[in-house]
Amino acid sequence: MTDLNSEKAYTCVNGTTKGRKAQKPAPNSLKTLTILLAEDEDELRHETAAFLELYCGRVIQAVNGSEALALIDAHSPDLVISDIRMPVMDGLELATCMKTRSIDTPLIFCTAFTETSYLLKAIELGVSAFVRKPVDTDELLAVINKVVLPLLQRHEIEGVSEELMASLRVQVGDTPTHWDIAEQTARVARTSFNVLLGGETGTGKSRLAAIIHGLSPRRGAPLITVQMGALPLNLAESELFGHLRGAFTGALRNRAGLAEAADGGTIFLDDIESCPPELQGKLLRFVEEKKFTPIGSTVEKKVDVRIIAASNRNLKEEALAGRFREDLYYRLADATITLPPLRETPAAITPLAHKFLRQTCDELGRKMAFLDDEASNLLAGMPWPGNIRELKSVIRRASLKAGSVIGVADIEMQDDAAGVSTPPSADTDMPLPPPFPCCMDKLESWALEHALRYCSGKRMKTATMLGMNYYTFRRRLEKHGIAAGDE
Repeated sequence: MTDLNSEKAYTCVNGTTKGRKAQKPAPNSLKTLTILLAEDEDELRHETAAFLELYCGRVIQAVNGSEALALIDAHSPDLVISDIRMPVMDGLELATCMKTRSIDTPLIFCTAFTETSYLLKAIELGVSAFVRKPVDTDELLAVINKVVLPLLQRHEIEGVSEELMASLRVQVGDTPTHWDIAEQTARVARTSFNVLLGGETGTGKSRLAAIIHGLSPRRGAPLITVQMGALPLNLAESELFGHLRGAFTGALRNRAGLAEAADGGTIFLDDIESCPPELQGKLLRFVEEKKFTPIGSTVEKKVDVRIIAASNRNLKEEALAGRFREDLYYRLADATITLPPLRETPAAITPLAHKFLRQTCDELGRKMAFLDDEASNLLAGMPWPGNIRELKSVIRRASLKAGSVIGVADIEMQDDAAGVSTPPSADTDMPLPPPFPCCMDKLESWALEHALRYCSGKRMKTATMLGMNYYTFRRRLEKHGIAAGDE
C-alpha cells in the first residue's frame, strides 16, 4: 500500500468520513476508462497520473479547471479527478460548468482543503466523492471503483445488449416491426413480469415464449407449456393444479399438476382465451399470488413461477365483451407483445423461407436447395392465413418435391394459403337460420353448421376462418352434436 505524499489518508464519500477499511477494487475493470486528472502541483499530478495509468486505460492531465474543461469537451472522459484550489479556474467552478456541459461525467475532488462550506457547496454541485490529501493509493482506487461502477455496469449491459439484439433480430425477424418486438423481448425477459403474447395463429407465440424463458434468470428451470384449448373441461383444474387420491372417480393416486412442475421456472398458458369460465377464478388467484389448492386437498401450495400467456384473439376486447375475466386479463398483461401476421411483414417472408429451407435440407441430409426469384416473389405475395407455421409447411413440401432448385411449380399452395374460398352454389342445401324468438345456442349451432358447409366440412379451415382456436372449435361442434368432415 502506497501513500502519495506518505501521510495517512481518509476517504470522504458524499460528505461522510470513513476509515481505510474499504474493499479493494478489481483494478482490471478500469482498463476501459479514460480519466482526466486536474491538479496544479506538477510533481503530484505526474506521480498520481503515473499511478493511475497502471490501472486505467488512459489518463489526461490538466493544470487547472479551465484547461480541464477544454479537455472534457475534446475527449469526453469517463471520470474527472480534480483538486479544489487551483489557479485560473478552481474545482468548484469546474464542477459548476460540468453540471451544464457534462452532467453525466462523475467528478471526484482530491484535496487537502476541508472547510465545511466548500465541501457542502461541492456536494450541492453533485460531486460524486472526496479523497483527502495526501492521497492513499488503495483508497483512491476504491473510491474510483465505487464511483464508476454504474458506468462499468452500463457499458457491460450495452455490450451484451448489442449482441443480444443481433441474436434476437435473427431469431424474431429482421424488419422494423420485428426490431421493436426484439427490443420489447430483451427488456421484459430479465424481469419477473407476467407477459401476454398476442397475434394470429401461427405467428410464433410459442417460440417467442421459449425465447423469453431462455433469456430470463429462470432459464435453468423448466418451461412448462399448457395448451388451454386442449384441456378436457372436466380435467382442466386437475391438470393445472393436481389432485389427491380419491378426489374424484378415476383419481387412483396423488398427482402433481403442471403448475407445481413449473416451480422455479416458467409456465406458458397457450390459447388462454379458451380457459373455461369455471377455471378462470382459480387461475386468477394462481396468477396473482402463485398459490393453489390441489383438488381434494385443504392444504394450500405456493410456487415460484413466471407466467407467460398467449392468445390469438384480442384478449382485452374479449374481457370488455364479457367473454373473459377482466381482472384476470390485467393480471396476465403486466407486459404485452403482439406478433404481426406474416402478410403485414412481407420483407420477412423470403428470409424465413430460406431458413426453413436450410433446416429441411439439413434434415434430409442434402445440399441446400436454391429458391428461384419467381418462387420467392410468389411466396412474398401470398396472404398466409396460417402465418409462419403455414410457410414452414409449404417449404417442407417443396423441399421434398424439388431438386436443387425450387421453382413456382414446386410450391403447393393450399386453398387457404392462396386466399381462395369457393362459396357454395345457389342451389346448395344450406341450413336456414332458426326462427325468432330463439336461444343463443341455436344461433351458434346454425352458424357453426353454415361455416362448416362453406368450408366443405374442413374443420381446421373453418376454425381459421372464424378466428377460433381449433380445439375450442372442436369442443363447440361436440357440444352441438355437429358432425364434420376432414381435419
